[in-house]
Amino acid sequence: MDKKTKETMHEITARVTSDMATEGLNWVKPWVNVLQHNQPMSARKHQYRGINRINLSMIMAARGYTSPVFGTWNQWTQDLGYELEGAKGKGVRIVFWSLIKYEDKKTGEEKVYPKWNSWVVFNSQYVKGWKGDFLPEEKELTQDWSDIIDAENLAELSGAKFVNYDANSAYYRPSNDTINMPAKEQFKTASGYYGTLFHELAHWTGSKDRLDRKFGTRFGSEGYAFEELIAELTSAILSGLTKVDAEPRADHAKYLNGWIKCLKDDPEAISKACGAADKAATFILETAEQSETENQKIAS
Repeated sequence: MDKKTKETMHEITARVTSDMATEGLNWVKPWVNVLQHNQPMSARKHQYRGINRINLSMIMAARGYTSPVFGTWNQWTQDLGYELEGAKGKGVRIVFWSLIKYEDKKTGEEKVYPKWNSWVVFNSQYVKGWKGDFLPEEKELTQDWSDIIDAENLAELSGAKFVNYDANSAYYRPSNDTINMPAKEQFKTASGYYGTLFHELAHWTGSKDRLDRKFGTRFGSEGYAFEELIAELTSAILSGLTKVDAEPRADHAKYLNGWIKCLKDDPEAISKACGAADKAATFILETAEQSETENQKIAS
């Protein structure tokens, strides 16, 4: 990892831990509200993923950007033929990795290794003449139970087994691969219910038969705190994608100090957590999509 990429990781970590310290459980709300309207995307129409999705959403919320489109200077000026105005000092550094091929000198085999890099991108707000022709249509946010169709469908199509053995607790139990959820009536809002459900779905993806994450078994341990952070980020991403408002769980206050310590001890932890959350969200979405396709085949 080069110096600039490391510096970017440190900057993002500092931003996240600062928000956690000052905003407490509400630290995710600003950027989840951004995700509900539009996903950060590149000037080439590719949606940003992992740490870049969350970092750019935080930047959009902090700076009040209404457009989710970002591009490098060359993408805007050379590839698309636009001019930038007032963009000096407004760039945001994103990080990414690519697989570099090389030949093993001992075996002659072709191998690959991941290489981290970083680029500076600018919001389309600074692009003269940009009309935002390809932006996705915005949906009205809602808290009505009857309108939370995407979230409900996602839960049903995920393939997870939901039970209600314990009426007052929400948790994933690895021993029998079930998610215990209280009844909807016990939640004041739809966002509270689905935010909790998505959190537990995230834990469900970490089983050995799915994404095989290492769960921390002891409360307060680094592994436990890290898994909870992954679940919280996954829930936030899925809430944004399904247009459900972000509503922090009061019982997550006990995790905040652990998250802050975990991120400060390892500046690359935020990238790892965002990457794992992105994989978890993608797994749930793709599983639901496959289930929907199979259901349609059966119906036809």
